[in-house]
Amino acid sequence: MVIFLNLVLAELRLGLKNYQVGKTRILDDYSYLCKGLK
Repeated sequence: MVIFLNLVLAELRLGLKNYQVGKTRILDDYSYLCKGLK
């Protein structure tokens, strides 16, 4: 049971990391697009 919980937590942490990376990537793309429009 403990091992299972650790696996779930690890998955969540990975998911959060990927989510944050994706968010910053989207923001970077957005600022890049804004620069292109100016």
